[in-house]
Amino acid sequence: MVQKIKKFRSKKYLRWVASLPCLLCLHNECQAHHITIAEHRGFGQKVSDNFVIPLCCNHHHQLHMVSERKFWHILGITPIDYANSLFDIYNKGEINNDILINQTIYNKVLPLLKDHVDFICSLKV
Repeated sequence: MVQKIKKFRSKKYLRWVASLPCLLCLHNECQAHHITIAEHRGFGQKVSDNFVIPLCCNHHHQLHMVSERKFWHILGITPIDYANSLFDIYNKGEINNDILINQTIYNKVLPLLKDHVDFICSLKV
């Protein structure tokens, strides 16, 4: 018999991630986007809540319009790495440490986006 793995669920964690700036444009009104390619899931099931990143409404919508795998491939970003980093920060109780969050997340992802400004801006329609 296959043992079912319990998925991590936390509304508190999702609220914290949604309170962060957008991973792509630093806009402050965000949603916690579940990275659908992070783990296998059944039909109609979300991945675990630890596999989320902050995305503004526009980028969240556009990601779903393009296809997640293609979206991240175009940007050259591995979103799971950033989701794992955010989850580590949360578990260490460092959620108010803006310097750590900036160094761990935004200072690493923003340089990767400089060659894709046109793509990112085209999504903000």
